[in-house]
Amino acid sequence: MSGEGPIKITDTSEIAICTCMQSNHWPFCDATHHTTGGDGPEIVQLDKSKTYHLCGCFRTKNRPFCDGSHEKIKNLTPK
Repeated sequence: MSGEGPIKITDTSEIAICTCMQSNHWPFCDATHHTTGGDGPEIVQLDKSKTYHLCGCFRTKNRPFCDGSHEKIKNLTPK
């Protein structure tokens, strides 16, 4: 997913966020930490009535939420 924009989450009260950085479904935990020896997920509580945007580029400073870092990456990529 590196370099992609945010992942929209709605109608969800809890998510498991990867902390080992080995998940194939980042930012979501896929239990890869069981085989790599990393730490387990961070459980994040959400308000079901709100919409959230999760980082899809690995560069946010507000993990797991998008902070617009993907736009900076796009602007640095030669065309």
